[in-house]
Amino acid sequence: MTTPTSLTRTTTLRGTIYTLGSAQSDAAGQLDRLMRDPRACLLDVRSQPRSRRNPQWNRAALTACYGRRYVWDRRLGNIHDRNPARGIQLAEGHQDAIREAATLLCEGTSLVLLCACPNERHCHRNLVARLIQDALPVPKHGEVRA
Repeated sequence: MTTPTSLTRTTTLRGTIYTLGSAQSDAAGQLDRLMRDPRACLLDVRSQPRSRRNPQWNRAALTACYGRRYVWDRRLGNIHDRNPARGIQLAEGHQDAIREAATLLCEGTSLVLLCACPNERHCHRNLVARLIQDALPVPKHGEVRA
């Protein structure tokens, strides 16, 4: 049986958002597994892309390992990261960065949001992931949202 062209669907394959704290146990192993996907991008959402204790989490080391698939975007950093009592506040320009990340996701790129926090529930990367999800366009009638 053939399908009439009027009944064909547009399938939009979107990427997936993952969140990862470099201080989590086995973070390096988790990152390695996620980055095996050639369409994955490591999006560093730390306010400063460095680690004094673990140099493998520094910007230079991550760039050397993942090349263009590693991106640090200071606009997605929490400007109160050193003073948690002040709450989470994303840096200036974060709205544009969120839209850019949502565009990548719509194009099929999976995003690994990297921060240093061991506990995702108290980390701004959770907020960033939610804002990216909220920025995704609503599928049109007949489209499949993957």
